Amino acid sequence: MGLIINRASGSLNRTNPTEDAVVCMLFTGAAVSGKIALSEPVQIFSADQAFTDYGITPGNNPVAYKDIKDFYEVAGEGAELNFMLVADSNTLDAICHKDNNIAKKLLDFTQGRCVLLLVNYKAPGDFIPVYSNGFDSTMWSAIEKMNNLAKEYDDDNIPFTAILPGFGFTEENIADIPLRSTLSYDYVGVNLWCKADDGVVSQGMLAGVLAKIQVHENCGAVEKGKISDTAFFPDGTPYITLKNQIQNLANKGLIIPTKRGQKSGYYFFDDPTMTAFSSDYSSISWNRTINKAKRIAADILLEKLNSDVEINPSSGKIESSVCSDWESDVERAIRSQMMKTSSIKKREISGVKCTVNPDSDIINDEIDATLSIVRKGQAKIINVTIKYTATV
Repeated sequence: MGLIINRASGSLNRTNPTEDAVVCMLFTGAAVSGKIALSEPVQIFSADQAFTDYGITPGNNPVAYKDIKDFYEVAGEGAELNFMLVADSNTLDAICHKDNNIAKKLLDFTQGRCVLLLVNYKAPGDFIPVYSNGFDSTMWSAIEKMNNLAKEYDDDNIPFTAILPGFGFTEENIADIPLRSTLSYDYVGVNLWCKADDGVVSQGMLAGVLAKIQVHENCGAVEKGKISDTAFFPDGTPYITLKNQIQNLANKGLIIPTKRGQKSGYYFFDDPTMTAFSSDYSSISWNRTINKAKRIAADILLEKLNSDVEINPSSGKIESSVCSDWESDVERAIRSQMMKTSSIKKREISGVKCTVNPDSDIINDEIDATLSIVRKGQAKIINVTIKYTATV
């Protein structure tokens, strides 16, 4: 052959859907006649589906349009996104309330598969905020209600991590926002980063980053490259104005933009949840990691529910071979899914140990077990001493 043209792949930034990145997004917006109704959850795998199949435009649904566009620009076409529109007559805390079947309806649409739930909220034009602890009062109520909703799903072994927009944030009220050391909302993060000066938090951008990285990775990892060339806060304040307040905002547990040395563009400062630094779940990545391990273990152990268990006739305790089998089944599954490496995947945890208690009250049909996960560390602070020396 005199002419050889090789077909290349990968230029379209497509990605394969993964259960680690089943994202749900809930937006205030408007129904699109003949396309999508309010409170109608849908599943898409490309921005074009949202814009063509469901008629989402900058005019009829500016928040959803912007976030869906941002999501696929970062996550890549092929990523799974489940979204739903709700009227802005719903307050943010009403959307998050587990008894209102709003956020819950979108979660249940995925049949327990959702691992990340992000809400973006733009109030109606005549809304008048009532400030409390640095945000609109509905913000704190929404955080609490969303945390309760996430706890309910976690108790059912289908955990997710939620991220809310920093509704009602203003530069003047920063001092009123409590330090995260006083908070205990393990399941919820609050995002303040806006790509544009439009008062809309860039939830789609954050969702895209989280969908693209592995569960153990921090969205603020500098090695991943800059996130955006622009950064504002919900009240329109540009990053440069609050540059000296970034550490203060970080101490309040908020997801914020930052500059890194001489590098161009902006990065996420960290991936905090609204809880104390001392909490094991004070980072989105640490939530996602333990949530993945929990889902894997639950899948294995559910198969054993109501099954026969051999008892040692001499001791009346569970046979040691049964304990060993159960332990190895759980550990093998987690190692297979979280500790194998490849050219495109890193280990997500450093170790796992499952222990089934042979002294469990098996006579009353109960078995006790402990699942211990050794997570990876994160280089959040790097201390270096530089000096002259005569020799090295």
